[in-house]
Amino acid sequence: MMAEFCEGGALINRIYIASGGGKQQHPESKRGERMRSIAMILLLYMTLLPVAGYAGSDDHWLKRDSVTGSWGGLRDALKDQGVDIELMYTGEMVRNFSGGVFNRPGSLYHDNLDLKLTAESDKLGLWHGGRWLVYGLRNHGSQPSVSLIGDLHTVSNIEAPDQFIVYEAWYEQQWLDGRLSLLAGLHDLNSEFYITEYGSLFLNSSFGIGPDISGNVTASIFPRPGLGLRLRARPSEQVYIQGAVYDGDPATRAIRRMEGRMMIAEAGYVITGGAGYKLGCWRHTADRIYAGRSFSGDYGLYATVDQPLFEFDGGGKAGLFLQYGWVPADRNRNIRYIGGGVHLQGLIRGRSQDEAGVAIARADTHLDAETTLELTYRLVLYPWLAIQPSFQWIDNPGGDAKVHAAKVGLLRFSIAL
Repeated sequence: MMAEFCEGGALINRIYIASGGGKQQHPESKRGERMRSIAMILLLYMTLLPVAGYAGSDDHWLKRDSVTGSWGGLRDALKDQGVDIELMYTGEMVRNFSGGVFNRPGSLYHDNLDLKLTAESDKLGLWHGGRWLVYGLRNHGSQPSVSLIGDLHTVSNIEAPDQFIVYEAWYEQQWLDGRLSLLAGLHDLNSEFYITEYGSLFLNSSFGIGPDISGNVTASIFPRPGLGLRLRARPSEQVYIQGAVYDGDPATRAIRRMEGRMMIAEAGYVITGGAGYKLGCWRHTADRIYAGRSFSGDYGLYATVDQPLFEFDGGGKAGLFLQYGWVPADRNRNIRYIGGGVHLQGLIRGRSQDEAGVAIARADTHLDAETTLELTYRLVLYPWLAIQPSFQWIDNPGGDAKVHAAKVGLLRFSIAL
């Protein structure tokens, strides 16, 4: 048992060192950095060491879907009864090697803790077609785009101010075998709208949702969604139509008339195997002022494509994704967005779960265009542990051609708890 305890501790230390723990991080104080380092070590030890004693059993803990396993059967029993609990810790070291709006090379660490509980009314012995989600989110650490780089796209999709909030809390009711559904509550718009499956690999925020929305209006997206009501219809297995209305300023977590409403609609054609073609439009009703002029609301259009390309020896797959977003230039800073990239799965023989990709994102502004190129590889070491390095080259940060290009490296690790 003591040997297994030590082995677990050694693994934790290796993960901590690989993530950049212990390095000086800008712009945190030394005291703040020491506290963060201690907190991270304690979190990893509390997570991993309780299961280290099972290393010699048939249910080897390294092969589990989550590092803490089934909690002595409790987790599996709850799941059988319709209650599923998911915990995920994501830590990330970010290094700006040079350039950027602030011309400020430096390193920092930030992290993200997700706690999700879902429940199904059918398995709970209640009515048919009901589903609940309660989602807690803890963000901690510095913000690389805000404090080091100053880019429009945002280099990391977990960048957020320090917070511990109820991120989502909603109820969904389905009818007609799932062909019609209604959802109400705190809801992330980007969990169902403006999504590309292949683009989800990348760390840059724009490959999740384009800056034509995220950089122009207050929307119900990360890091703080708001109240919403979403209706979806599926006329067939491949076709869907959905629309939603959200609180106009989710950051306040209050419904105020002056904040307006965000309305969005999307139609999609999705084929089994990865292909998907989606078209959407949106409108924000809050009054806005841009360049000294007043406008009654804002609006835009977007489209996304996921297209499988081919399969190669060893079971690997290649796919392509594209994004396009448009808004009127008279009332927005980011007036057009184009993104896309190539996604590869199982590129290395024998590593079918690994993913690699290259993608490019371009946001046009009234000054110039900011363009980001990202290269990344997601290495799945165990079912519960993945490490993902990423390099991003950002031309014209902030949409300003006078600013030197930023070269940014990221190292992310994710642990399913």
